Amino acid sequence: MVPNLDLILLAFLHGAFISFLLLLLLSLAFISLLFSFFLTLFSILLIDSYNVYSFFSQYLETLKANLQLGCQLILLAITSLFVTIVLAMNPVFQGVASKVRVLKHAIQQMEEPFKFKLPRIPRL
Repeated sequence: MVPNLDLILLAFLHGAFISFLLLLLLSLAFISLLFSFFLTLFSILLIDSYNVYSFFSQYLETLKANLQLGCQLILLAITSLFVTIVLAMNPVFQGVASKVRVLKHAIQQMEEPFKFKLPRIPRL
């Protein structure tokens, strides 16, 4: 038998435990350094993207205003086209309106005998 085997085993376990604690401490330090690196990188990316956006935002606002103006001009052109069409078809509409008036008058004449008038209640 090897003398003092239990002491050698105890020293080995003690060294392994200290190595484990140091390895755990180093891995936590490494993970915290990686986390801080990615956090810093992300914040730099956000700051730079804000600066880039503010640089391009002038062009985006101008583009937005131009698109709104273009849509309004297209709407104005379509409206003026429809007004021109309606004015050109005005005699057709007047003919249809006169036919509707004649039919309305004929219907009123047919309903006249069946109508009865309610007596008016005097106001107090």
